[in-house]
Amino acid sequence: MNAEQAKAAPSPATAAEPKETPKPVPQAVASNVDQKTSTSQKETGNTDLGAPAKDTPPPPSRKGGSVIPLPIRGKPDAQKAVKESIRFFSMAGLRPQQKRRRLLWLSFLVCVVIPAFLGSVYFLFIASDRYVAKAGFSIRSLDGPSVGGDLLGAFTGLASTGSTTTDSYMVMDYLHSREIVERLSKDMGIREKYSADNVDFFYRLDAALPIEDLVNYWEWMISASFDTHSSIINFEVEAFTPQDAERAGRLILGYISELVNDISEQARQDTVRFAEEEVSRAELRLRMIRNRMSEFRETENAIDPSLNAEVQVQLIARLQEQLTDTRARLATLEGTIDESSPTLRQLRRQEKAILGQLQQRQNEIGGGGQFEDSSLPNADRLSPLSSMIASYEELELENQFAQKAYVAALASLEQSRAEADRLQRYLAVFERPATPEQAIYPRRITNTLLLIVGLIIVWSIGTLMVYSVRDHLR
Repeated sequence: MNAEQAKAAPSPATAAEPKETPKPVPQAVASNVDQKTSTSQKETGNTDLGAPAKDTPPPPSRKGGSVIPLPIRGKPDAQKAVKESIRFFSMAGLRPQQKRRRLLWLSFLVCVVIPAFLGSVYFLFIASDRYVAKAGFSIRSLDGPSVGGDLLGAFTGLASTGSTTTDSYMVMDYLHSREIVERLSKDMGIREKYSADNVDFFYRLDAALPIEDLVNYWEWMISASFDTHSSIINFEVEAFTPQDAERAGRLILGYISELVNDISEQARQDTVRFAEEEVSRAELRLRMIRNRMSEFRETENAIDPSLNAEVQVQLIARLQEQLTDTRARLATLEGTIDESSPTLRQLRRQEKAILGQLQQRQNEIGGGGQFEDSSLPNADRLSPLSSMIASYEELELENQFAQKAYVAALASLEQSRAEADRLQRYLAVFERPATPEQAIYPRRITNTLLLIVGLIIVWSIGTLMVYSVRDHLR
């Protein structure tokens, strides 16, 4: 027996040990092992499975089983990758818990990952730079601010009548109005400026949009704020070039100045108009009354009937004195001379003439009296002086009232003009638009982070709601 046979022969101790039964090998693993063994045998040139390879020592024997070599992986296959991705989105053969997890990840992918990726690409690489021109001003009046009214409006949010707070709110609405958009389109051409090729697709304006849509677009490009405590208005206008932003800001500030001046002039005209109308009415009334007085004087042939009455009263008093003297002389001569004497007849004729004069004068003053004699000529054609005086006094009283009303209206007009001048508004500008040097918007990093955080919050809330509804339906 040579050395190799001695080395290959089992020892008695080994032969005496019981043989271990090998464990069954899975069919897939066994096939892989057979394939690997055949391949290695082909490479070494051995075709006899039972003969050991030349110059190759036999593998050491191990207790408890045999070593199974693992298959060597090759390059990834494209079809296999596609099939794996399709199998990931497929729900076939999954347990309910696995389906819920798969749907949760799919919802996160659709609601968070994809929108966050698209938004990040837009904000970081696509969004156009927007330049901002700022301006600040305040609306003031010549008599200073109404402290009580503006303080009440600051606490209650209500604007007091006559304060500049109302005008400030009007300016705030004017900044977003259609009129300012139309004026900017005419003076600056904002349709062409905001529809240029350098503007990104999200902010690019369609030049053919109607004016209503243009006004809505303009509300994106301008922002304004009003501080009720200090009555200061600040506004920012955005454009895609520094020159356009500065020009738009200056034009808007000029429009606001014109608006404030128009408001001030309109308030002044409204304040003075009522007083002017009162003066016109008072003047018309006074003119009508004076026309009636002129007609009265022409009709009655008397400038002042009261003066005529005074003259008539004086004449009546003298006639009564003459009548008394004549009657005294007649009483003295009646017992001493004959009734047919010329002296006595002369005195009786004188008495009769005096009585006629008294009757005429009294008819002119009061329309009759104790000396009334209806046989006197022209007694009925004479207008009573008392009614003439009453009519004249009524006209004179109306004339006095009209004169006083006219004087009061004139005083009110002067006061209204002074008040209107005192309440005149003007624009106090403390910050004028300047040409910006750096684009403030968009805030690329900030907007991206806010978008991601917002999407995660919305997705989390939606997921919680879905799970809450599912738990309640169980």
